[in-house]
Amino acid sequence: MSNLDMLTKGAVEEILRGEVFMVDGESDSTSEISQVSPNIIWINGCFDVMHAGHIDMLKYARGLGQRLIVGLDTDERVRSNKGPTRPINNLALRIKFMEAIRYVDEVKTFGSDDELKALIRASNADTIVVGKEYENGTVIGRELFKHVIFFPKLYNLSTSKLVG
Repeated sequence: MSNLDMLTKGAVEEILRGEVFMVDGESDSTSEISQVSPNIIWINGCFDVMHAGHIDMLKYARGLGQRLIVGLDTDERVRSNKGPTRPINNLALRIKFMEAIRYVDEVKTFGSDDELKALIRASNADTIVVGKEYENGTVIGRELFKHVIFFPKLYNLSTSKLVG
């Protein structure tokens, strides 16, 4: 098990205070990113079955700016990316869940990379927060942001593992 799988309450609180995260692959701190004053923060994904790691990432992201916008993949896009048994929760339910979370200011939906990029441009978001598992992968629309922050996986939770 990795160190992140065995996080203590204090370590989780430290991450949520913004003292530990990755910006474009380098350790950084919230105080340094706060000097840049990002106003709008963007997160996107399918958020099919919500878990504590999602909530912590949303809370952290909202703390970085004045607004948090969440982009949700359409059901067709989730099926295409995750397989025929997904999503577990349809888009209408996922929107409802996301809108009920106090850290989220706005929810958008997209069905393609082009739609996602158009939404990002229209939002004027300058910072994206993504899961650390994407650090060495493709972050669609990465070039549209001033800041890319990789949030560590907490509690060893993964929707794919949960619904197996």
